[in-house]
Amino acid sequence: MDKLRKVVRMIDSLGTGVANCVKWLILFFVFITIFDVVLRYFFQAPTLWARELVSLLFGPMWMLTGAYLLITDEQVRMDLVFHRFSIRKKAIFDLITFTLFFYYFGAMVFYGWQDWWSTLVNNEHTRSVWRPVLWPFKLAIPVGVSLLLIAGVGKYIRDLYTAITGRGWNGN
Repeated sequence: MDKLRKVVRMIDSLGTGVANCVKWLILFFVFITIFDVVLRYFFQAPTLWARELVSLLFGPMWMLTGAYLLITDEQVRMDLVFHRFSIRKKAIFDLITFTLFFYYFGAMVFYGWQDWWSTLVNNEHTRSVWRPVLWPFKLAIPVGVSLLLIAGVGKYIRDLYTAITGRGWNGN
């Protein structure tokens, strides 16, 4: 059991570590946006790239923080009746629904890597004036979904433990 707890801690620390690194993108977004606003309104010299760069980076930021939301149980959930369940019933319900989760996100990982590879090989660019390559931004899709899938394994293990024992992973 201790080895299993260690594996789950490693999974959780991976998702949390990536989210802690990615959160600094928000500060970068603020600086780029202020830079663009100052150039546009004070010097009448708007940038062609600033808004698009923030838009291109916003998606990867969300993709790479999804695992953290799952680890901290902050994901969106339909709580119409779920909050009334006992801890064991919640775990059983999550075990059932996470079976679907693994199929769906497994397909997203598979096709995400294929799409990224196609973008890289074909050297795809945006249609904007400054035409950045797309592969670095599209890479966040398979990486983020892979992290989410790995975090899902950790959640599945915790829920299986709770369903069997009736106790939470942390003993409550």
